Amino acid sequence: MSNLAQEDREKEKKRKLMLIVLTFVLIIAAFASIGAYHKHQERVAAEQKKKAGQKYKENLSSAYNQMVAAGSMMEDIINGYTEVWHAAIWNNGATIEGQRYTDFNMALAAQMASYDTNGDLATVEATMTSLDQTMDKLKNPPAKFKDEYTVSLDAYTAVKDMNTYVNPSDSYQTYSQITNEKDNELASKLNSLEVRID
Repeated sequence: MSNLAQEDREKEKKRKLMLIVLTFVLIIAAFASIGAYHKHQERVAAEQKKKAGQKYKENLSSAYNQMVAAGSMMEDIINGYTEVWHAAIWNNGATIEGQRYTDFNMALAAQMASYDTNGDLATVEATMTSLDQTMDKLKNPPAKFKDEYTVSLDAYTAVKDMNTYVNPSDSYQTYSQITNEKDNELASKLNSLEVRID
């Protein structure tokens, strides 16, 4: 009976030893799995950060392109007003869509109606709406794009300011002088933004 008890004790010791070894192996496997999962999460987070940065840069480029397009359209419209205004005052009238106007107020009203009819004003408005939406996407920039965001806000402000002159007001001299200054300011701010996003 003592031999049998001895064998049972040895079997019990072997079982305990195997249980300890198995527990140790399971603990090591658990730590390895946790480590691998953590590394995977870090890679996923880094990839998401990279994609967010790329998307932000795409939105920044889109905002720049929309600002250039809007600025160009506004410049054309404003130049059209100043040419008509100048012609009506100093050239004894301006011709708009085949009709001659000698009164500059009538000439400006006809030019505005022409821009409205051909869709230029609606295109500027649609571009500005799209730009507003794009600028909303640029809020809360990643740390590496904070400076670009600040420069884009300056350019955006200049575009919105320029947009207020799509409807002529004041005198010819004041309007042409202010719009020329605003156009130069916008060009400067767009150049600063272009340099930042290239």
